Amino acid sequence: MVRAPFLFALLAAAPASFAQQATLSNGTMHVQEGTTLRFTGPLQFTIGPAGALINDGLIDLGTQAVVVEPVGSPISGSGVEMAVTATDGPFNATAPGGLGLSLTTNTATGPITVTRGHLARVFPEGDPSIARWFRLEAPGGGSAPVDVVLSYDATELNGLSGSAIGLYQSTQEDGPWSSLASTNDAAQYTVSATLPAPWDFITAFDQDAPTASASLVARNGVEVWPTLTHGPLFIQVKDGAALEELDLFDGLGRLVTPAMHQRSSTFASMDLSGLANGPYFLRIGQRTTIKLRKE
Repeated sequence: MVRAPFLFALLAAAPASFAQQATLSNGTMHVQEGTTLRFTGPLQFTIGPAGALINDGLIDLGTQAVVVEPVGSPISGSGVEMAVTATDGPFNATAPGGLGLSLTTNTATGPITVTRGHLARVFPEGDPSIARWFRLEAPGGGSAPVDVVLSYDATELNGLSGSAIGLYQSTQEDGPWSSLASTNDAAQYTVSATLPAPWDFITAFDQDAPTASASLVARNGVEVWPTLTHGPLFIQVKDGAALEELDLFDGLGRLVTPAMHQRSSTFASMDLSGLANGPYFLRIGQRTTIKLRKE
């Protein structure tokens, strides 16, 4: 569906690697909710500097189509774009559909489906992500780690600093999110990490963002307090089940070991005073991950 006049041209003279090339030269193209725009075969779809594409539906690029977006005006909207790798791998800096996610694996994983969305995710304490997220799917959920490089447009930083963001992983679109040891290149608008198996959703959050308050957080039958601390931290199970393994990670995704003061089947207390100030993430078994800040 089209919301404003635009020029959509199929060019006969296309690069050798593409059977045809399509260009949205100007105006706004709107893929409405419930609508699928599907490309088949080797096609390069270019959005020109004067063009804009709002996607509230699904753009299916298949295994061979590639989208090229202008700097400063990437695809936006509440919908998603989807592309699938043409082979089972291994992959070496493969970027399905030109969606901005490069994949490198040492093993054949089966075809990988990459889905991209544009609505910022929100950490439970209120911190927003950049306005770009991805989901990776493969047979068996991905059985081996994959090195990923997430590229973004400066307009998608959502008020965050490119030099402070890191990648986070979740098994659900809305979290909970676990931090990954990340390397960012703000000058190139990229952030990279190794994504452990099983894969699923990834996006980038500000690694240095403070938590919303020093109050108690209750989630999935467990309470953690205070989330903003000078040292003491308490964990209490409230649903009658046993307290699971506790793992604490710093803002770079490195496992750290705080002093454990007390530990029972339903309660634990630890001391973070010996750790550096900054963000931390407490993973409580398979229940949840809670974001903390040590000051």
